[in-house]
Amino acid sequence: MKRCFVLISVVSLFLFGDLFASELPYLYKGPRPLGMGGAFVALSNDANALFYNPAGLADVKETRISLLDLETEVGEGAYDFYSDALDVDTDNEADVAQFLRKYMGDYAHAAVTSFPNYSRPNFAFGLIASMKSNLQVRDRQYPKLYVDAIEDAGVCAGYAKAFLDDSLLVGSSLKYVYRKSIEKQYTVPEIITHDFKDRLDDDAEDGSGVLLDIGVIYKLNDFKPNGKDVGLQVGLSANNLIGNGLGDAQDLDEHIDIGISSRIEKLTIALDYVDLFGQMGEDDNIGKRIHFGIEYTPTKTLALRTGINQGYLTLGASLMTRVVQFDVLTYAEEVGAYSGQRDNRRYLLRMGLGF
Repeated sequence: MKRCFVLISVVSLFLFGDLFASELPYLYKGPRPLGMGGAFVALSNDANALFYNPAGLADVKETRISLLDLETEVGEGAYDFYSDALDVDTDNEADVAQFLRKYMGDYAHAAVTSFPNYSRPNFAFGLIASMKSNLQVRDRQYPKLYVDAIEDAGVCAGYAKAFLDDSLLVGSSLKYVYRKSIEKQYTVPEIITHDFKDRLDDDAEDGSGVLLDIGVIYKLNDFKPNGKDVGLQVGLSANNLIGNGLGDAQDLDEHIDIGISSRIEKLTIALDYVDLFGQMGEDDNIGKRIHFGIEYTPTKTLALRTGINQGYLTLGASLMTRVVQFDVLTYAEEVGAYSGQRDNRRYLLRMGLGF
């Protein structure tokens, strides 16, 4: 029971020291934007606009209700890490130390997210619940397990309106978030103690806040080179403007993002620069903030995506019917101090039912 509690409780690692840096903090990313390398600020034409740019809600074309929405995500090497952890005798110091040394320096990521939502032109509403888990072991001589556990639960809603003959979209959203988190390191003697479960409970911090996002999207006049219908738009969003200090739990930093996107018939291309003023995370590396993506929709039920997220390739696909939506995705997150230092490749599967 104790080992299961440890696995469930340790969520989303923030690394320390000069060699490693933390991931940029976030609440929800979404498989469609991630498939496009995270470039979504100037597009945002579905319920994901609640987390990227609420102005895009004015560009939603149809009413959609998504129920039983579930995403599971695992990082490269994480399955072996967690599987082996279940076999460790957490009362045996030598056994725990051997396990930690085996995975010295590895970065184990796992996440489960649910985002049931309702969207229609100009408006969206959703519920968000997530558990994100990253673990890393450091110090070969005296192994330590670095953990940062985050569980989020909240509700979000947004509204947008079009002006100037539908060329200017303006929107805002509110999110209430309750967060519980742990950001600690544990030594072998601490892990094998009989009251380790109680220690985890004591180390967990919680808090809540109401987050405000505002955004704009401007659509340039469509033009038709070589007879092809081409649209170009730019976007700007300001996120987590109030309430981002979530009590004693880990905060969600405010940030301003910009983006540009172009639609060429069935092809969409997007480019974003997030955190324009370096307000997120513990570093201001430019490469970690650049996102580029492409989406191709050959039919109404199929979408193919690729992109560059923080310098790393993303690939995704969606199969969409009125009742079922199925997404697969792989992307990499930069877990080092700068883009290109150290990536963590991840794989995501999403299934949703709706109408």
